[in-house]
Amino acid sequence: MVEKKDLQKLARDLYFNRNLEFDEVSGQDALRNAIKDALGGKYDVYSWQKHKYDVFEIISTAIDAVMPTLLTTQFDGIADIRTVALGDKPLFEVQDPRAIRVGRVAAGANDMRRQTITNKSFTIETEWFGAAVYAEFDQFMAGDIDWNALVDRVADAFVQHIQATIGDALTKSYTMLDAKDKVEGSANLDKLIELAQRIKTKSNHEVALYGTKAALSKIADMANVQLYSGSMKDELNTNGFLGVVRGLKLIEIPQAFKVNSDEFALDDTKVLVLPEGEKIIGVVMEGDSRTIEPENTSRNDLQMGFETQEKLGVSVLQLKVYGMASLV
Repeated sequence: MVEKKDLQKLARDLYFNRNLEFDEVSGQDALRNAIKDALGGKYDVYSWQKHKYDVFEIISTAIDAVMPTLLTTQFDGIADIRTVALGDKPLFEVQDPRAIRVGRVAAGANDMRRQTITNKSFTIETEWFGAAVYAEFDQFMAGDIDWNALVDRVADAFVQHIQATIGDALTKSYTMLDAKDKVEGSANLDKLIELAQRIKTKSNHEVALYGTKAALSKIADMANVQLYSGSMKDELNTNGFLGVVRGLKLIEIPQAFKVNSDEFALDDTKVLVLPEGEKIIGVVMEGDSRTIEPENTSRNDLQMGFETQEKLGVSVLQLKVYGMASLV
């Protein structure tokens, strides 16, 4: 029987390496064996009815192991991702960006106007979201179900939902920024550098530009890279964008699709200007996922299915110091 901590590691490793071996068998066989053990060692209708919630617990454990890794891989540079117990409300801290003033002290006096620096903290509301899949009983009883593929598809569905939510939140946050903290209309490199300088001064930290490959590639056009050295042209050809422009670092955010859509989740026409180490997106995964049998009282076919539910919350931390630029 696979222990929970081993199952978590198996699920994570197997997602990124389909040729993984675990306990001298393939990773896929290891997960299939864990399912079979939970079913009392046999595949039939009766074992499924008797032990299906043991299987559901394995599915939830595997999904919970995969999701945070996928989100961190894509959004580590811009998102503060928290996994907390059910009922916990993590506090997201926002430091007061105001600089401390230095004032003149009159000779023979110690009078000085004091300045209160107040940091702010807030929570992100979470809601339940669900994804359901099914398989034919004939596949189940033949032991032909690819449990790993089912787990991965459900985990991917939740990650895509969060990706799309982050994309929508960033798009909306652009309209809420102070006019001086964004570039509207037709952007050019001078405007980008001016915005970066403003955010750097405001935050007292080095800054970088974050965007999709398509967004960052537009900056190379602004820089007239064809007029520069061969090495810069090679870098553009290899990576699709330049790593540094006028001393400003460019960092890619991997693009993603919205669920069951050919529409991109992230806006290819905008870039973020972020202070070093700053994360402007808050993502909360509250509690373990729960996997249950979906409502099927009206069904008369022989199918087995499960519905996985996650309690999630996503928000732009609007009080953070950052900038955005539209590249169109």
